[in-house]
Amino acid sequence: MFKHSYKELFLIIIIAFFAIDETLVYAGEFHGNPLIEQLDTIKYSQHVKLIREFTYVDNSGETWTSGTNRPIPIHLLSDEIRQLRPLPSEFDYLKTTLIYQSQSVQATEPWRRVRNIVFEALIDEGLQEHIAKMIYAAVRAEGWRWEPIGSSCYSSCHSNTSVLRWRAIPDYGQLHVTLDWILKDFPTTNQIDNRIDALILKTGPHIFGQ
Repeated sequence: MFKHSYKELFLIIIIAFFAIDETLVYAGEFHGNPLIEQLDTIKYSQHVKLIREFTYVDNSGETWTSGTNRPIPIHLLSDEIRQLRPLPSEFDYLKTTLIYQSQSVQATEPWRRVRNIVFEALIDEGLQEHIAKMIYAAVRAEGWRWEPIGSSCYSSCHSNTSVLRWRAIPDYGQLHVTLDWILKDFPTTNQIDNRIDALILKTGPHIFGQ
């Protein structure tokens, strides 16, 4: 009787081990619902303003706040990706977009840290893993980058700039090939990172790595 029970317990452990998937380790959570105002001006075309703040708590327990009352881009991806890929409606991952874009506009946290929460936030918002990975890959390739406000960079080499913010320029042909690869082969995020980093043509305005 006991021998049989131990065998069953061992089998359950083995099954649980092999059932672990990248999507299961993310336990982040959004708190609150965003209230946005559409902006329709020449300066802020395709922007919104958040009227009500909300937060995202990532799987490490860190809280990311959207902020309010400042224009932020409504699109997470460029036209080059949005118009050529059969991806879900942006309203399906609106919270992730608003958190990411708010952080890019505030520019107080390092851009790599903000970029790295995108995949888990997409999963926590309900997207399927392969779709979340495709969007994450595009953000890694062409998403906003910035120098955190208050860093020594402003006083040394960009003293006349209030906010230093830019987008990387990838090889879009290779990026589309990579998105197809994600859809077909289901790679890990580490494999995606390595492949995406190799196809970025221009990383940023500094001579050191961005």
